[in-house]
Amino acid sequence: MKFSVKTLKFFIPVLLMAGISWLAVDYFKEPDYEWIEICTAEGVKRVKYDDQGNLLAEEWISQIPAHLLLVEENPNAVQSQVTEAKLIELDNVEVDRCWVRLLPGNLPAATYFELKNNSGKELVLNAIKTRSYASAIMHENVSKKGMTTMESLDEISIAANGSLSFSVNTYHIMLENKQADIKPGDFISLQFYFQDTGMKTVQCKVNPPNSLSY
Repeated sequence: MKFSVKTLKFFIPVLLMAGISWLAVDYFKEPDYEWIEICTAEGVKRVKYDDQGNLLAEEWISQIPAHLLLVEENPNAVQSQVTEAKLIELDNVEVDRCWVRLLPGNLPAATYFELKNNSGKELVLNAIKTRSYASAIMHENVSKKGMTTMESLDEISIAANGSLSFSVNTYHIMLENKQADIKPGDFISLQFYFQDTGMKTVQCKVNPPNSLSY
């Protein structure tokens, strides 16, 4: 097929403009940030943050606070207390890839990690402490009547020679009321307490709001 010079002169600028327009649209389009779930004093919601920590979008999942859900399930439940006895560092417990999703202002942060119990006996994790936040509460993601929410846990068991993953879709530690100036890239110290056994001190990396992994 042959094209005349006149035809080519017409189509070449059109094709060039189309290519430039496509590149401009691709360059200036907004990145597709992931939704993340967070606990607040008012309930659980999904949010989107950009790389600078600016809130892009939010929507409520449940406006029932997680601690009230625990009371509804078990009216006699109380927060576990750290036993002062046997507070020794446990060498046969590993806590790897511990990271904190830091949210803007004084919003609660979430902590995730991989825990391995190499002790040969069942362990019960019943408290977490840190000087960087006033409180640290374990939560589990649960689905009820087609709705995802989070419930507080007093304790959680780890089987002998077993492992447990605190990940975005399973469990997390909610850290509330920040007590120090923390920014992405920092590390904070967390103490994991195991019932009648001992403790494990871990350094956890602080990540920005839109992080989904270590």
